[in-house]
Amino acid sequence: MSNWDNLQTVLAIRRCGSIGAAARSMGLNYSTVNRRLAAYEATLGVKLFESSAEGQACTPAGLRICEAAERMEEELAEAERTVIGADANMEGELRVSMSASLFQMLMAPIFGAFSKRYPDIRITLNFTRDFSDLSKREADIAFRFSNNPPESLVGVRITNCAQSIYASPEYVDANSSPRSRHWIGKKDGARNPSWVRNSSEPFAEIKHNVLDNLAKQHMAVQGMGMTILPCFLGDQDTGLVRLPPAMVFPGRDLWILTHEDIRKTARVRSLLEFSRDRLNSMSDLLEGLTPADGTS
Repeated sequence: MSNWDNLQTVLAIRRCGSIGAAARSMGLNYSTVNRRLAAYEATLGVKLFESSAEGQACTPAGLRICEAAERMEEELAEAERTVIGADANMEGELRVSMSASLFQMLMAPIFGAFSKRYPDIRITLNFTRDFSDLSKREADIAFRFSNNPPESLVGVRITNCAQSIYASPEYVDANSSPRSRHWIGKKDGARNPSWVRNSSEPFAEIKHNVLDNLAKQHMAVQGMGMTILPCFLGDQDTGLVRLPPAMVFPGRDLWILTHEDIRKTARVRSLLEFSRDRLNSMSDLLEGLTPADGTS
């Protein structure tokens, strides 16, 4: 008879494409996962995977096992959501997902105040830019920047987070000509991607290929170039100025999202409402109406 560890192993190999990648995703070593797969195949008397140039490919038997395991996984997740959704206690764990820049620049003091009000709630925080799979309990609440959040999630929209171009004052003074400036940003596989062409600095080239907003912020402070940042990041940094000072343009909407099954849980509802109220009070900062130099 199959146990859940075996089924999780098979699912991980299929989803990751190789035994090594599956082992890393499960926090195990290669030999453990390989041994577990071999023992399970021996028990069933069939091969579940075949090796190929791309990695491990499911056999027909492997596909049937994976489909059954995915149904079991979803049923378990649904049962957990139902139990959690009925929980009215203001204690226990909350799994929260957001970007590191949002936490550092906005959410850390909000979480501090929330923890003082609800000292029996424990927060597990995961930094990611992707949409966590709330239906599978990777997170209870996700703070996300998106103009099109998944329809399977519910929550509240805070506002559109404005952006601007930022650089250090020293960099601006030393590069008064637009053609002498260069970008810190993501190349996206192109020498001149659309975000550069559509900016107020279309002739500047990307010198430093960086995606992470916190990294871009710190590199700009060091005079390494100019970069596009959300105003809640750039306007709070006294080592940066807007370029030009009064310019802002739309970014993405900030959402607080959760799953329908757990939205009424006391812990989830309390953090969602607490964060919504605090973030709404920061609307000027989020919408780029409070630049550090006082220009608006």
